[in-house]
Amino acid sequence: MAEISIITVCFNSQNTIKSTLDSIKTQTHENIQHIIIDGKSTDNTLEIINHNKINNSIILSESDNGIYDAMNKGFYLATGDLVYFLNSDDILADKDILKEISNTFEKNSADLIYGNIIMVNENNKVVRYWNSSNSIRKNRLRKQIPHPGLFIKRDIINKLKTPFDPSYLIAADLKQQLILVSKFNCTNYYLNKSISIMKIGGRSTGSTLGYILGWKESVRAYNEVYGSGGLIFTILKVLRKIPNLYTNS
Repeated sequence: MAEISIITVCFNSQNTIKSTLDSIKTQTHENIQHIIIDGKSTDNTLEIINHNKINNSIILSESDNGIYDAMNKGFYLATGDLVYFLNSDDILADKDILKEISNTFEKNSADLIYGNIIMVNENNKVVRYWNSSNSIRKNRLRKQIPHPGLFIKRDIINKLKTPFDPSYLIAADLKQQLILVSKFNCTNYYLNKSISIMKIGGRSTGSTLGYILGWKESVRAYNEVYGSGGLIFTILKVLRKIPNLYTNS
């Protein structure tokens, strides 16, 4: 039975964190480590966490230098065979999903296991079904997989200089995936199931400026990994989203 380390980064998340915690507590998979990195919340987030955490939890509350710095802190505390990042306003799609991920890992020993995501708005209305089936082709990342749909073998992330490049504000997870897929010849397995229910409206999708910054950083990430081609990659990335904004991607 694979140990799965779930890392949740949060700050003033009192309105959403309980649902995230409940979705972990109700999992039928028994070998879970939950690492919660809190940016010194000033609301009731920590109280909610302490009343609803699973037994095997690590809670760290301190100032950080941004979300990727916090995610790096979480990774360095992880002991699991697989590492998974679940946002503090997202939930796991069903109570058996981690057991299925563990069984898939035991059978295939893939470096990357990924699946689909249900995206909802602030009113929990479904606005998009993200289908990850064609994300990875011939050791090239065709499109970025949102991290709530991706499980990564911890030993693979350990090969990186840092899990996430903290010089990025939005696209460090894209850079990570580009490196993992192109440089380390990672094996991957697509599980055709919804992994999580993800709330849209974060830094990358919450404003026009967020979109623009995300595009700029996508170009930079691709060029840093491959040397060139970032503009074309990012244009295709944007074009793929337009006709599928509220349907299957």
